[in-house]
Amino acid sequence: MSILLGLRMAFAGGRESLARMALMGVGVAIGVPLILVALSALPILQSHVDRLAWHRTTAASPPTAPDHALWLAVTDRYAGHDIIRVHVAPLGSRPPVPPGVERLPGPGEKLVSPALAELMRTVPDDQLDNRFPGRVAGSIGPDGLVMPDELVAIIGHTPEQMRAMHGATEIQGIEQPGIRLDLAGLWGIFFGMIAVLVIGPVVVFVAMTTRVGGARRELRFAAVRLAGATRLQTAVLAATETALAALAGTLLGWLAFLLLKPVVASRVTLGHGMPIFADDVVVPLVPLLVVLLGVPLIAVGTTLLALNPVQITPLGVRHRARRRPPGLWRLTPIAVGLAGTWLSVYVSNDPQNADFPTLVRVALQLVFMVSLLSTLVGFFLAGAWVCMWISRGMARLSRSASTLIVARRIAADPYSTFRMVGGAAIAIYVATSLGFAVAANEQPGRADNQSLLAPGRPPLDPGVVAVHVQGAPDAALAPLMSDGVVVARLAPGPQIVVACTELARVTDLDCPLPVYREGVPFGQEFLRAEDMFTLPYPNPSSADRIFQPMTFAEPGPDADLLPIQTLLIPTDGTPAAQERIRTLAAVAVPLSRNKTSEDLTAEPLLDLTLFASVLPYATVFILLFTACSLTVSVIAGILERRRPFALLRASGVRIGELRRIVLLETGAPLALTVLFGVGLATVQSLATIPPKDWILPSGEFFAGLGVGVLAAFAVSLTALPFMDTATRLDTVRFE
Repeated sequence: MSILLGLRMAFAGGRESLARMALMGVGVAIGVPLILVALSALPILQSHVDRLAWHRTTAASPPTAPDHALWLAVTDRYAGHDIIRVHVAPLGSRPPVPPGVERLPGPGEKLVSPALAELMRTVPDDQLDNRFPGRVAGSIGPDGLVMPDELVAIIGHTPEQMRAMHGATEIQGIEQPGIRLDLAGLWGIFFGMIAVLVIGPVVVFVAMTTRVGGARRELRFAAVRLAGATRLQTAVLAATETALAALAGTLLGWLAFLLLKPVVASRVTLGHGMPIFADDVVVPLVPLLVVLLGVPLIAVGTTLLALNPVQITPLGVRHRARRRPPGLWRLTPIAVGLAGTWLSVYVSNDPQNADFPTLVRVALQLVFMVSLLSTLVGFFLAGAWVCMWISRGMARLSRSASTLIVARRIAADPYSTFRMVGGAAIAIYVATSLGFAVAANEQPGRADNQSLLAPGRPPLDPGVVAVHVQGAPDAALAPLMSDGVVVARLAPGPQIVVACTELARVTDLDCPLPVYREGVPFGQEFLRAEDMFTLPYPNPSSADRIFQPMTFAEPGPDADLLPIQTLLIPTDGTPAAQERIRTLAAVAVPLSRNKTSEDLTAEPLLDLTLFASVLPYATVFILLFTACSLTVSVIAGILERRRPFALLRASGVRIGELRRIVLLETGAPLALTVLFGVGLATVQSLATIPPKDWILPSGEFFAGLGVGVLAAFAVSLTALPFMDTATRLDTVRFE
């Protein structure tokens, strides 16, 4: 009965109650999709690992079919994109079959992904199609692709042809999914923190929404208590309205997440430059249920906390004691967070600590993340302290009664003032921190001196193709040999044997040959040369022999007897010429891998520039959520003080002055707390970014954030005309 009565009271409350429920539903509907997107990040990464499983097939893979097959998988390149070439030959009528296809291609046949089939139709055969001999006999389905636009080909051969291929192995099965994502726990903490940070604004928004018409609701529930209702019954009545709005908002948010999945998938590339499958954007059942049930419960809990004064004193005679002003100790978490951030970054970037074990590096990353969280919590706590000083400054500088009224009101409760504008300030703080990171990563010359985020500039001269033949017979290399080709051989060690004068002809390396020197910054020549010969580069396949040279040496008398590791082949520099060399290499030595200067271009392990594409969406989120929060705050402030405002108006205060009071008590704390957030983000960037790399974000970036906040503030002012209705003289007579 209490629930039914609560529903009746919710819908019988007039436009005020309906507006409150609508605002609450909208706020929850905005927050839920963001929470679900954050929680889908880890499943997306795990799905990526699972889809890559069959590319990791080796002779040691468990059996998945009665018969065996010969197998050679290589990661090739075309125009900056990876191409997976899989050469197969069945050794029976029932060989193992990769996902996405029904059978292995026979001799003279090939199966290609839809994207590769489309690409081959637009490119000359000698640049691409000739790498995959045979006719197209079918397509590879989505189950066999990492992403819809992945370039994959499965090429059929006879067993005799495969046995003659250098590097081919006999397999008994296709590697199956099951490998857990590396550091899954750490990634889970990271994305969980993002979800929690999104839940925070939702809770604040719900709390502010419950304030709309709060005084009238308190009177209504106090009357119910005086009529004999128990504390539990009153709580049920109050929670029913919130639960109804929160449930509706949660369902709308879930539907919005389902509709936004293709959009999210189109923005996630996982370093491949191609969007993922929309079906991979999922939230596991348990986290999904926690969100769908937990968000309404949090909203109900917030409402019950707001109802607590009525539960305690239904007669409305509670003493409104002045709260203790916030102390300086609220800045302590900020100081601790900044110190922890600086220490973890300093220790991680020190070249002398490059040999730290993995466990220590994980611990440093955890310290870094906890320090960031401590700084954010400190910002929450310090906001009220900042608002207190805002009130003191306004009181000292006030030249009008309206400014003094605003100063006294903020001083009476700086905590509520910061809750009103804190969402915008925190959003600006996060966006500014991200802007500093992106600016530092994009500044000119950074690639030459950044170690952990990116290697140095590529050593290969433009137009040179480095073909790693990995010890293939000299006879097979005849199509690749021509004047100007530099031959690098492999000696035990492993050691690259090549003439320095020859190497300098196709690279920017100088003689003598580079030597590793302990303690030299990561931009040293040795590591640049080592990167040129290292295998594999991103997206390795089962055919790759993980290789990294330890030293370089000049050729000796018997150097011609050593196996060839790499051919450095110069071209005229045109993309077509480089692709023709790749095609010749794929035909002559199917096992070969190749690199160009474009493939070696510095690509950070932590690509902060990817965040740049997120900034516009972050700005939109700031605009939308801040506009809703500020609008609700303005409406709630007017309704809470409609009688005092009406009395002031009846005593001769102009309606414009009343609106100015509301404008100042929202605008002044908003402007100064936003500046506080920008300042804190600036200090934090100085603690995390080396001085030589620190740079201010562009003026357009700050202008975009400023325009977003101003637009949100302007939207909130649409509630000011409500002041005229709320302060009519009948408010004085009947209340």
